[in-house]
Amino acid sequence: MSIESEYNKLLQRVALNVRRLRKECGLTQEEMSRKGGFNYRFYQKLESGKYSPNLYTLFRVAKTHGVKISDLLDRSSSR
Repeated sequence: MSIESEYNKLLQRVALNVRRLRKECGLTQEEMSRKGGFNYRFYQKLESGKYSPNLYTLFRVAKTHGVKISDLLDRSSSR
């Protein structure tokens, strides 16, 4: 598997985990983006895997959801 392919899978895993955590909170994307101080369109792109978050963004998202960064990256969390 190429590095690019692995990276794209990682982006999708992060997107799925972020979406799952938001839904577990019972919030809409708009509500969660407000709660985390994110631009709504940015948050949509993050959840769809169309944005490659940097470490600071992952940290902010994790703090907003009350989890560790590793929880956003974890394969088992995306099930």
